[in-house]
Amino acid sequence: MPLLTKISLGLAAILISIAIAPAAKADPLTITSGGFAINNLAHSLTGAPGMDALDGYVTTSTHNVSGGGSFIALLNPLKFTTGFTGLDSGGNHSFTFTQLLTINGQTQILSLAGSIDISRLVDTVHIISAAPLTFKFSTFSVVVNVIPTDVEGFGGVSCGDLKAKITVIPNTAVPEPATLTLLGLGLAGAAAKLRKRRKNKIAA
Repeated sequence: MPLLTKISLGLAAILISIAIAPAAKADPLTITSGGFAINNLAHSLTGAPGMDALDGYVTTSTHNVSGGGSFIALLNPLKFTTGFTGLDSGGNHSFTFTQLLTINGQTQILSLAGSIDISRLVDTVHIISAAPLTFKFSTFSVVVNVIPTDVEGFGGVSCGDLKAKITVIPNTAVPEPATLTLLGLGLAGAAAKLRKRRKNKIAA
């Protein structure tokens, strides 16, 4: 195989390996939720002040993820306080709320939807859904999907957890223009040296 062909194939292999190489391993993920407090859920004028109430506590956690993958993270420990909401408060009631979510220093607003069912014996709060959030970093992206949860209250305080599925997606490395230029110059230089050697041999 001619030397120039070998050099060309070698440089091409380097270029391909750079183009398809996976991004560097993801740094540890630090997830911090801002917390929330919602009062007067399904409350009517005849109910006890503030009832029912749902609190989500501020939480910080760190997770080590190598490359891509997914895991379940705790966003908020929940406290559901139930009491007398009023004579005409029975049935299902929808509500929305937000909290801040920070991952590795980047903060976004997490918008959530919920509902509460009021009955004579049991009040049940449902956190139904949230629009997925995507956090983009230099070598990877993080997608947050909230997991629906329910908490039942029988009068007094009940507890639960709001969690999310965290998916880490490595970014595909793309060669920078400077890298491509250097590879091109290297190939051109090698070809020029080979031509010069051949000319010298012919002249001799």
